[in-house]
Amino acid sequence: MGLGLVHFSLSVVALFWIAFVVVFSVNHARVRRRRGVEDASARRNDLRAPVSMLGLLLEGVAIGILFVFRRPLEAVSGVEAAAAMVIAPASVLLSWYALRHLGQQWRVKAVVTEGHELVTTGPYRLVRHPIFLSLFGMALATALLITQWAAIVAAVLVYIVGTEIRIRAEDRILLERFGEKFRRYQHAVPAYLPFLR
Repeated sequence: MGLGLVHFSLSVVALFWIAFVVVFSVNHARVRRRRGVEDASARRNDLRAPVSMLGLLLEGVAIGILFVFRRPLEAVSGVEAAAAMVIAPASVLLSWYALRHLGQQWRVKAVVTEGHELVTTGPYRLVRHPIFLSLFGMALATALLITQWAAIVAAVLVYIVGTEIRIRAEDRILLERFGEKFRRYQHAVPAYLPFLR
């Protein structure tokens, strides 16, 4: 029963990784198609934070660590397997919900366009960066099933550094665009971990 549950939870988490990628791929294609018709001169007024790509790279390294430093499946408890099966679908749902609220404003790179609106609805009422939280959730669900504990600690630290780089970069350009309105939002709503400021 125990190992069977672990194998089942691995399948569930793998399916939700596929769903996670599909959600982002479909949204990315939709946004790019619409953005393609925008006037290039309008993009000159966009605010960009290229350093956020360094943060994305570090998040990728953190997720890579989770897959490299494996532990035997027999070492995975039923509680870990059950937690992974709850966290993975919740993370995909959160990412879908966040992208739905962002609409055409979502970008892989940190960019605030001239017509950008500050989104504070849906999951953005709970955290300013729910997509970072959803990726962290997927990484955590994976780690619970396959990764050695020492490697989980290392990966979490690398992930946090990468995410902090991204958040600071994005918050800087949001503050530049929205001023006091964003500052109030920033002080009222945690960055990406609920209940932590």
